[in-house]
Amino acid sequence: MSDGNGGTASVPVVGIGASAGGLEALREMLTPARAPTGLAFVVVQHLDPNHESMLAQLLDRHTNLEVRQCEGSERIEADRVYIIPPGRGLAIRGGVLELTDFAQPRGLRRPIDDFFLSLASDQQANAACVILSGTGADGTTGLRAIKENGGVSVVQRPESARYDGMPLSAVGTGLVDFVKPAGDIVDCLQAFFARRTGEPKHQEAEVVADHIDDLCRVLRNAVGHDFSGYKRTTLVRRVERRMHVLGIPTGSAYLARVKSDSDECEALFRDLLINVTRFFRDTELFETLRAKAIQPLIRARDPDEDIRIWVPGCSSGEEAYSIAMLFAEAMREAGQPLAVQIFATDIDEQMLQIAREGSYPAAALGDIPAAMRERYTMPHAERFTITAQIRDMIRFSNHSLVKDPPFSRIDLVSCRNLLIYFDDRLQQSVLPLLHYALRPGGYLFLGPSESVGRFDHLFPAIDGHARLFERSPGSPSYPIDLPGARSRSPRRRGERGEREDGPTLGDEATAMRRIVDRYAPPSMIVDQDGGILAAFGKLSRYFNFPVTRAGGSSAMTLARTGLREVMGPMLRQARDARKRIAARDVSVTTEYGVQPIEVICDPLTDGSLLFLFRDSAPFSPVEQSDLADLEPGDDHIEALEDELRLTRHRLRSTVEELETANEELKSSNEEMMSMNEELQ
Repeated sequence: MSDGNGGTASVPVVGIGASAGGLEALREMLTPARAPTGLAFVVVQHLDPNHESMLAQLLDRHTNLEVRQCEGSERIEADRVYIIPPGRGLAIRGGVLELTDFAQPRGLRRPIDDFFLSLASDQQANAACVILSGTGADGTTGLRAIKENGGVSVVQRPESARYDGMPLSAVGTGLVDFVKPAGDIVDCLQAFFARRTGEPKHQEAEVVADHIDDLCRVLRNAVGHDFSGYKRTTLVRRVERRMHVLGIPTGSAYLARVKSDSDECEALFRDLLINVTRFFRDTELFETLRAKAIQPLIRARDPDEDIRIWVPGCSSGEEAYSIAMLFAEAMREAGQPLAVQIFATDIDEQMLQIAREGSYPAAALGDIPAAMRERYTMPHAERFTITAQIRDMIRFSNHSLVKDPPFSRIDLVSCRNLLIYFDDRLQQSVLPLLHYALRPGGYLFLGPSESVGRFDHLFPAIDGHARLFERSPGSPSYPIDLPGARSRSPRRRGERGEREDGPTLGDEATAMRRIVDRYAPPSMIVDQDGGILAAFGKLSRYFNFPVTRAGGSSAMTLARTGLREVMGPMLRQARDARKRIAARDVSVTTEYGVQPIEVICDPLTDGSLLFLFRDSAPFSPVEQSDLADLEPGDDHIEALEDELRLTRHRLRSTVEELETANEELKSSNEEMMSMNEELQ
């Protein structure tokens, strides 16, 4: 096995981050280690740049591993401990350690994060990170990168650390694989890598791949999100990593564990959502965005309209806040009011909560340009918060790009480092949705490893290097599969060279939709638990509204009396026997009468089920003996006019009360701001 940079990956590399109280923790961790461990250790500690470090000599007395302070250009070897020198950063490239200079002033430096990020990129699944005693949150961002690339993370048990700031920050991500006392960490890592190398990799991958569809189905039922469109290699790699963490040898055993253990289901869900994000990640690309998209949008802005931005896959919010700061700064320089709405969405509620709070470790300040740092952040000891002016521009909400309807009339979509996790089929679905969401002339901003692929006719490039595209003018001529109404099987494409927006496919899709809506019997597709996936035709006689295609609603809950009693048994029989089941002489009772129908439940190949409803006899209205005819005359018009006058009067009173309340609120707010300034 080799890393992505040509270096030898036979020796797992363990990055160790420590700060205050770290010497004691390092001693506890390395003292039990006995060669051969099969591991290489790199220690990154916060050191005083103005004094020589004695760390290597102090550790050398407590371990039989070879300890040396880094001088640069060392090739990683097993059973050695490499120590960062004072005043320098550390990186690893091709299995070789390199000394780096700090770009940030002291106080904003993150040597542990910087090394972990390079370690993740260089060693990928061959990397491990350990976070020991220390204050602050250095190492937390790097931990996410290690996990994103398939590595393993271990954190010192916070209550055993002299300073628990760094361990608690790491544990708070929900991504830590092991939490151990310092003395147990080396044994834990040796056991993990021994499990990982215990079987031939290709055989294990095949075994896991056989169960990926079932795992996706379990996750969909448990958390409501479908990962079947994610890249198979990513899914297999992250499932394998969870198996190694738990010591589970086979894919079938892990599938059984996920089915029976909701905590493991949540852990796998969290692992699949790992996304490394930072403020102004890829700074030069954000500068291109400012010059070629943000400034033109501000110049062309209609004075009566807000600029609308959508950030799907926003994770913990850093990217959304970065874009908000760029707009605030550009509008301040242009002397325009801050008329911007940003919709930042994700499916990870835990990350969204962090984003809404707008509070981040002080170390992240170094990623924000100095002028914006002064204007749009408020430091508080070891953390800082984003100012209310910026937070008020953004609405964070739980929304799936895959299954929920897209936003519309958007001026800029920033969808960075999300498409790289989707397989080709899902990317071909998502890009037309982004085209639909954008207004003509709007902008699409992707991550550095992403592209629009064969949709370059929909998104001409403005700057190919920065991955900045413009939405082509005119209405879309391709058939858009809005989420929830999407076919459960991938659309068949024609011969090579046939364009998706060609007339044949569009006409065929339109004709099929017309046939289904006008001539086919009312029908519904449900999942194995009865959740509605799609609905066709007029279903109001059989179901209580709303019957939607957005998913989540239960067909059994919405079914009217008579139908409700048969749908559950039919679904279970058809699902278990994989045969068509029919129910005849079903009487659906409504408040207006009874409709006799017959129902057919037909299992589909992907596990979902199709219900068809056919009327078997005429509708029988209920006899109403107490009905009275409407009396002639126009008294009801006068009554409506009186009601309208009364409503207008109440509305006027309500508006006046609201204005008064707003004035009082404004006054209270000013008092609060004044108190806040005094407290600061």
